[in-house]
Amino acid sequence: MIKRLLSLLLFSVAAIRALDTTRWQVEAPIQVPPGSAGIASAKLTRDIYVRSRADLADLRVVRGGEEIPYLVEVRRGSVEFRETEPTVINQSVIPGRGLQLTLDLGSHIMHSRIRISTGEANFRQKVRIETSNNERSWAIARIEGYIFDFSQGDHHMALLTVDYPVSTMRYVRVTVFGWMKSDAVRQVWSAYRNEHPAEREVMATVVPEHSEDPQNKSSVLLVDLKQSGVPYDRIRVEAAPAHYVRAVELETSTGAKDWHFVASGTIYQTASDSSDSLTFGERHDRYLRLRIFNGDDQPVPVNRIVLEDTVRLLKFPLGAGQSYLFAGNPQAKAPSYDFAAVLAREPAQPEVRAVLLAPSANPGYRPPPPPVKPWSERYPQLLYGTLALAIVVMGYISVRFMLKVKKASG
Repeated sequence: MIKRLLSLLLFSVAAIRALDTTRWQVEAPIQVPPGSAGIASAKLTRDIYVRSRADLADLRVVRGGEEIPYLVEVRRGSVEFRETEPTVINQSVIPGRGLQLTLDLGSHIMHSRIRISTGEANFRQKVRIETSNNERSWAIARIEGYIFDFSQGDHHMALLTVDYPVSTMRYVRVTVFGWMKSDAVRQVWSAYRNEHPAEREVMATVVPEHSEDPQNKSSVLLVDLKQSGVPYDRIRVEAAPAHYVRAVELETSTGAKDWHFVASGTIYQTASDSSDSLTFGERHDRYLRLRIFNGDDQPVPVNRIVLEDTVRLLKFPLGAGQSYLFAGNPQAKAPSYDFAAVLAREPAQPEVRAVLLAPSANPGYRPPPPPVKPWSERYPQLLYGTLALAIVVMGYISVRFMLKVKKASG
């Protein structure tokens, strides 16, 4: 089977003609263990990201002057999610504590999240989750979670879910501390959420420029990455120990002038739990602006901002000779290989771990010729001369016409 796979891959390689690499600005050697055969797998690096196109369509793998088919595998995670609306068998206010709801989820149902709907606004409430199989003996599943709603001007953010360890207990008891109205919760849902997280790597760690906005009662954290092209899809806040639950909003910009909204959410740090990150679609902008809405609380003591991105692996068939990755060709078209389809139709094969070494300038690089100027720009004198002649001819014709009209009328 391995021989069949390799023969198919070698056929694909042989079918591709030699690549003219003079239009690629950088090259990076790919280091593999001596004598290796099969499929190489190398993690793409920040140095390659900032020197290639954002969509990575200009990447090329070359060995012995020939273009080698490859694929880029994005190490995204996966989430299994199911949500139901259970029966609420009790909803009442406990004096001195708050609103308490008891849910009947039925038997043999896995659950790990509660989501509520409420008409309340501008709140931050502590929530406790308990589980039971008989409604008499209760075990604490989450001692201190929080739900949150923030509205200020055009800004509105809410977190109305509480997660807890996966359970199969039939009954769930939810206590919202401080709410003393029995109808504060309109609806409630139970969900099972099982996440296999993505593989991530740190792209930058920055001490942000910190300022306060008294009008919006917020802290503004400005991050300058010093260069564009660095990819990131998660921002993480590293703060000194403190207790807080805050709404946050993230914007990015290429030149620190025009800002574009990216994401909003909440960050929190309590005695039993914390959440310090926002995840969003991948960005490559140089500047980031994180706004933390403090209300009347003290600012969050942020020390550093960490930017992360999903790991990408470059995979290609090995062969004799040194392999190189070329990048930095804005005019390159996205390649089309059958390498991914071949791999998908064969049993999984062991992969050889390869290392992408630091890129350097391609010694054979030749910049593309400047675009050909329009004829009118290349020969302006001839254009102006022709225009002047046309004006003279039109003037002559006009004069002759006027003389004929005058003679006819006389």
